[in-house]
Amino acid sequence: MPRSRFVSTRKSASATCRAIMGGGRSRWLALAIAMGCLVPVTEAATGAAEPVPAADVAAPAPAPVADAPVAAVTEAPTEDPATQPNAGAAASASADARADSLAASSSAPKPPAPAPAPTAEAPRVEEVAAPAPAPAPVKVEQVAAPAPAPAATTTSGAALSWAPPAGYANYPVTKVTATNSLTTISGRGGDVLIQLPKDRAVGPITIADCRNAVIIGGSIRALPSAKVSGYDQRAIYVRNCTGTVHIEGVHIDGAVSGAQTDGIAANAPKAILQIQNVRVDGLRGMSTGNHADVFQPWGGLREFRIDRLTGSSNFQGLHIFENTGPIGAGIIRNTNIFGHNDAPVDKGGYYIWTDCADDYPLTLDGVYVAPRPGRPFGQSVWPSVTHKTCAANVSNGVATWPKDASITGSVREGRPSSGDFVPAGSVGATYTSPGYR
Repeated sequence: MPRSRFVSTRKSASATCRAIMGGGRSRWLALAIAMGCLVPVTEAATGAAEPVPAADVAAPAPAPVADAPVAAVTEAPTEDPATQPNAGAAASASADARADSLAASSSAPKPPAPAPAPTAEAPRVEEVAAPAPAPAPVKVEQVAAPAPAPAATTTSGAALSWAPPAGYANYPVTKVTATNSLTTISGRGGDVLIQLPKDRAVGPITIADCRNAVIIGGSIRALPSAKVSGYDQRAIYVRNCTGTVHIEGVHIDGAVSGAQTDGIAANAPKAILQIQNVRVDGLRGMSTGNHADVFQPWGGLREFRIDRLTGSSNFQGLHIFENTGPIGAGIIRNTNIFGHNDAPVDKGGYYIWTDCADDYPLTLDGVYVAPRPGRPFGQSVWPSVTHKTCAANVSNGVATWPKDASITGSVREGRPSSGDFVPAGSVGATYTSPGYR
């Protein structure tokens, strides 16, 4: 509109001047009049030129505001449109100011305006710093450190792998008192809690015809003979039970003059036998008499579970092949067996005995055998290194049976570096269970 007005005025003035100069005036008068007529024309032209740039330049200037909507959208959630009558204008003005501020902060950090920008970014820095505690692995390392591998090879104070049957504390109690004879405890098809004295060792015991049976703590001393009541002596004998038999914290002393005995024997194909924190000392036997096995499930078991067993014998150790009864499965953990030459030595010397024909799964985890003095390690495990069918492979003091797929794990030569799994004096009459995993 301003441009049309100025142009119209200029056309009117020019017409008037032409009319005057067209009259018969003198040249000088005409020249003077013409000069007067030129003044409004110049003013009109000048006035017309100013509004045009003012309008055109001011309009493009907001072009940078194209970036402003981004800032406006980011901040919009912090404002309530209902309380902002001119929200559109205010948001646009705020966006312009924020865009200018962001531009200034990225190009020249001198103005104070950029100060809000760092404030907007500050939360991000804090959020990034918060995850920084991801070095929580330090805590993991601290937890892992207290559980050094040797813990699996230390004392009997660590928690055990398998708990007794639930509710065992309420089982009918049978107390064993005989010190010079065999005691037979019959469960009569039910459950039984067997208690050994806390002030003395008792003679051998037989656990028969039970469902579940539990012994925790106590000491058993072998009698000075090879047979008891016409049968091979066994410090603990499990027979015809059908549930879980739990033997824990018991000390068996076989170092008695004239004694020949097994440590623990079983003939219970339907039962699970758990042996934990048990120490068997000084067993003595011979090929023509009692073979003095630390453990032998000769009549079969549904499963045997061993965690923390230390035993010694001059004849045999873990005699765990299927003999006259089937074995469903076997697990041996944290166990060390060592040989000795006490009493006359009559053959023997195999401290773990399996068989190539066994097909039950056997797991060996942390198992050690220290041979009888003077006997090589490769001839102290069976199958031995010279076996014709599934010979042991011995490398760096570790025996494995690669041709027997039923065996998982290995047997190490010697004794644990941190000592016996069940140290002398740690179990027996005053035993307290460390609990279970």
